[in-house]
Amino acid sequence: MSSVKPPYIIITACSQSHPFEERKVNVPSAEEEALKIGRSVAKWKPSPDNAIFDCKVLSRNHAILWYEEGCFYLKDTKSSNGTFVNNERLSKSAEESAPKQIFSGDILQFGVNIVENTNKVTHGCIVAIVRLFGSSGEEVCGPERSISDSGELTVALSSFIKSQHLFQLQQYVREATYRERLLDQKLEKLEGFLAATEQATENSWQALINEDRLLSRIEMLEGQLALYSKNVFTDKVKQEMNQLLEDRNKFETIAKESLRRAQEEKFEAVQRLSDVERSLTNTGMFSQRIQTLLS
Repeated sequence: MSSVKPPYIIITACSQSHPFEERKVNVPSAEEEALKIGRSVAKWKPSPDNAIFDCKVLSRNHAILWYEEGCFYLKDTKSSNGTFVNNERLSKSAEESAPKQIFSGDILQFGVNIVENTNKVTHGCIVAIVRLFGSSGEEVCGPERSISDSGELTVALSSFIKSQHLFQLQQYVREATYRERLLDQKLEKLEGFLAATEQATENSWQALINEDRLLSRIEMLEGQLALYSKNVFTDKVKQEMNQLLEDRNKFETIAKESLRRAQEEKFEAVQRLSDVERSLTNTGMFSQRIQTLLS
């Protein structure tokens, strides 16, 4: 019999967040043992399996998270700068909030951006998209927001048109744009590496061809030298054999040049195919992203 897996949360930084590595953290199944969310201190340091952040705007004991009866609950524990779910603040400063049920895809914000008056340095807050998985291993998603078959607006859709849901959609679009920009930057770097590799390959190939031509020329000259050093042939025979050596050298040169061009054409064809495949992949990813946002 397989053991039950603990519920867990995946916390991914948004583009405007104070930077941190993605976290995957197990979530306790009781409020008394809840997962602590807070600022790094001597005793508690950030790691991939906790919710401690090296962020100045967080309180040491900022919020807690736990799993109970198939649901995830978040509570602000009297933080100074607040806890937000889809841009909705859970409680006033230094006040404990009521438990707030959260779902996969929610945007959580811990603290707010603070600008120091002395040196005008901005300390960013934690803004993250979360994915939640229950003890069964299934993702815990929010209530469906759909349109009826007749095309009329349902109560679910009406409740969807709220400021927090609009904020959520805006955040998704912002994240998609940000990640697409990062992807474009990575593609530009890869294209630069590819161009440098192509140039190095071309230089190596050209050096190999030049070396081969030189060896062929040396071989022909050695053959001519061996031919002229022998006195058993008449001048006419020597001339004909010399012509044969030169013809053979020309034929080998032409054959090698044809092979070089064929290799270049093959490489260009493979490169064009790679460009087309990359374009199709990018188009597919963009289409999928749009469908996800519109669904």
